[in-house]
Amino acid sequence: MADAQSIPLKKKLQGKVAIVTGGASGIGEATVRLFAEHGARAVVIADIQAEKGRSVAESIGSQRCSYFQCDVANEEQVKSMVEWTVETYGGLDIMFSNAGIIGSSDQTILDLDLSQYDAVMRVNARGMAVCVKQAA
Repeated sequence: MADAQSIPLKKKLQGKVAIVTGGASGIGEATVRLFAEHGARAVVIADIQAEKGRSVAESIGSQRCSYFQCDVANEEQVKSMVEWTVETYGGLDIMFSNAGIIGSSDQTILDLDLSQYDAVMRVNARGMAVCVKQAA
């Protein structure tokens, strides 16, 4: 028998529209699946991994999940994704800014590849700020 307190939680996102950046794999994919399970009306996977993103969206169903190829550090791409989501689903309730990358962990500060550092900051910091700005 289901716990009475757990039943409302299963539909806590009922009718909500969400974007999950980095939603094609890892924590993002798990979040996409949980949002759908918990009643989200639509979940948009925003990711640069096209094949994986489409596969996750198809496994959930095209009525409730879609894929939008997007580099979160590119403000024009994020703006287009948010606009598409609002036009397609009538609004945006949740922006889960999850996309991120990691640099090489075997570097010392003396060996630090600053171009790799810049790439990490571009996605992890700038990307998050771009998503918050465009979703607001």
